[in-house]
Amino acid sequence: MSNLSIGSRGRFVQHMMSMKKSLTPSELPKPSAEVAASTSKAASIEATAQQPPEATVPTEPVIRTGESGTPVMLATNFMKLKRREGCGVFLYTVDFEPMVDSRAARHNCIEQNAKNFGGSHTYSGNMMMLSRQLKAPVTTYTARHPHEGTEVRLEVTFRGEKRLSESTWFYNNLFKRLMHILQLTTIARGNFDPSLSRIIPHQRLEVWPGFVTAVSEVEGGLMLNLDVSHRVLMQTTVYDQLKLLANADRGNFQDNARKALLGSVVLTRYNHKTYRIDEILFDESPSSQFACQGRDMTYVEYYRQQYGIEIQDHRQPLLLHRQERNESGTRKRKEMIICLVPEICFMTGLTDEMRSDFKVMREIATYTRVQPHQRLDAMRRFCANINANEDARKLLSNWGLELVDESTKLVGRTLDHEQIRFADGTVSAGPQADFNRSAMERRMLDTVDIVHWVLVYTQRDTRYGKMFLDNVQRFCRPTGIAISMPQIVVLPEDRAAAYAHVLRTQITSQTQIVVFIVPSVREDRYSAIKRVACSEIPVPTQVVVTRTLSNEARNRAIIHKIILQMNCKIGGSLWGVKIPLQGTMVCGIDTYHETKKGNDSVAALVASLDSTFTRWYSRATKQRTKEEMSNGLCASLFMALRAYEARNAELPGRIIIFRDGVSDNFMTVCEQYEIMQMQGAFAMVNPDYRPKLTYIIMQKRILTRFFALNQADNTVSNPPPGTVLDHTVTRRYLYDYFLVSQTVRQGTVTPTHFVVVRDECDFRPDILQRLSYKLCFLYYNWPGSVRVPACCQYAHKLAYLVGQSVKRTVDESLCDKLFYL
Repeated sequence: MSNLSIGSRGRFVQHMMSMKKSLTPSELPKPSAEVAASTSKAASIEATAQQPPEATVPTEPVIRTGESGTPVMLATNFMKLKRREGCGVFLYTVDFEPMVDSRAARHNCIEQNAKNFGGSHTYSGNMMMLSRQLKAPVTTYTARHPHEGTEVRLEVTFRGEKRLSESTWFYNNLFKRLMHILQLTTIARGNFDPSLSRIIPHQRLEVWPGFVTAVSEVEGGLMLNLDVSHRVLMQTTVYDQLKLLANADRGNFQDNARKALLGSVVLTRYNHKTYRIDEILFDESPSSQFACQGRDMTYVEYYRQQYGIEIQDHRQPLLLHRQERNESGTRKRKEMIICLVPEICFMTGLTDEMRSDFKVMREIATYTRVQPHQRLDAMRRFCANINANEDARKLLSNWGLELVDESTKLVGRTLDHEQIRFADGTVSAGPQADFNRSAMERRMLDTVDIVHWVLVYTQRDTRYGKMFLDNVQRFCRPTGIAISMPQIVVLPEDRAAAYAHVLRTQITSQTQIVVFIVPSVREDRYSAIKRVACSEIPVPTQVVVTRTLSNEARNRAIIHKIILQMNCKIGGSLWGVKIPLQGTMVCGIDTYHETKKGNDSVAALVASLDSTFTRWYSRATKQRTKEEMSNGLCASLFMALRAYEARNAELPGRIIIFRDGVSDNFMTVCEQYEIMQMQGAFAMVNPDYRPKLTYIIMQKRILTRFFALNQADNTVSNPPPGTVLDHTVTRRYLYDYFLVSQTVRQGTVTPTHFVVVRDECDFRPDILQRLSYKLCFLYYNWPGSVRVPACCQYAHKLAYLVGQSVKRTVDESLCDKLFYL
């Protein structure tokens, strides 16, 4: 990298790697025999889920609505798409006589008869779709061959009409064409307007405003789900980043480059496409050759000939991106290798340094944090632009569609305020679902006295250590937790190995918890502590950064929260809510995927152990990289059931599973595979054990938004916590509902989507909706409601800790404690 120089704007090369002097598919790393042998049924099901969906006949509409709560008027971000009578998506095959081999020639023959089709049409090469049905099932037309001039006979045969549920993919493609007409740039799932970009000059950032759209069939019919989106782009290239890394530490340049860039997403501005960096090819350069148009060509030549771009540095490495694509005529997916030149790849997103900078995030938020009324106004403008654009309106009209430019307004329900139980009484969470003041003043529900514990800090942080100890003794009394004087260990220096050594030498069987006061946030130190404490010398640990303790204005609140966390980690419970379900176990499941380093994924299961849902059993298992299906679920649930039986002297009669992080594509996979694992766990416990199972999938990354309408002054705001919407904009063929469970004071709140995949308990909708909301109050890191049920938030925390820091199996002795808070 000694001759790195600033390059100009360029292009990227995309091709299968069949290069003389570069990688070929056969040279790519192959999975070991051990990995190949471990490929299970889940992998085959998962691969099937990634294939294009086949046409399926939907069942009857599922309508399950609740009744409890106070009615509230809501505006949604769903816009109705009216479809004219007689219009739809009609399938036809076209047979040519004589046979026309050229696809372009077939297209030409079709276009010659466009006026005969009575509306719009699209032809894929073997199937034609019309917006209107022809009068006869078989119709014959003639055309002239575009090259030979001979007459060609076209026999057009009707094959059927697409159901509305099967046509949504086509309408989504139609809106992609509308985005092109409106001159919006497509990046990933969003469509953005570069002409309205906002520049943040101090950080060399750009913010592009735009929209994300999805056409779907919901209970209310065909609708456009429309949401405002923003894309944060950096004005620096990957080449600039490599240059900085090379200048900072030339000896470890390659390792540092991989740490900094692998898993990052980059943008090629000439086509506005994004790619994830999967590898850096230091042995390749723009001077490397590849097969192109029947001959060998270098990247430098390719860019010069195709785009008139001159690559400046011929010695820079190449970036590699892998992606899978559908192969025509088969369900098998082909791996495509894409090579990128750093000079022409712009960084997207934010660096960790930027995210930790409050001023930078605040400045970005001024553009990306959109209030409810601003979001509704932007949606109206978008729809108005489509209806005002002649080409866009004509495209919709030709397919029998009309876009209504007003959001769909509905009546939702707000559940009653939740009552929070402490040891010395019950308080209301109030309309904001926040009981922070009560948590500061009340005695905790179930406390464990901290008698044997260790306090560790470095010699230079002695002041902070004494300050922490004094404040703990002063502020622990209101909580009801008695904390004795600890064993104090003062380290001469701040080294990761020194902290690990303390755990190995100072911990006894009586030690309840170890508190570390560290001078800064450092990943290697934190990982060393957690790795030893979770798997080698099992003991709960609490890591406190001195910067946290230096905030004297908030000292009491900070120390109070640390005390509560310590209590949870050794087996205590802070508060509870009334849930009148006996003999029921509630479980949360989530997975963690580490993309940058290619480490194994982690699946975590957290299960309740008592009828108050305040004690939990937690277990994490490792699985293949990026694997969403949890192969260790059977063993984890088996261990959780054994722990439940040991505590209650009986097994639960009902089990409710909240599964987080599942997209639409994998919903069927979870139903088929994970439920099968659960049933396997039941059989392992006892062949005759058959509990009733309720399986609920949660989705947080959704486009759905809704806003509370104040009809008195015609204003909009975020709906209050506990707002449920379970009709009209819910899925037509699913049992589902949306829930807003938390308060958002800035920007627009995003509801959580709950899909009830299986309900053997036959709960009324009101029960499941109210249970989902109640569980959101039991996350002990926040004195209020969170976005998802506590069991899923715990599973997320556990999976992240194990995947990011521990990377080993957690000792079983910690599984009945919230050691990962």
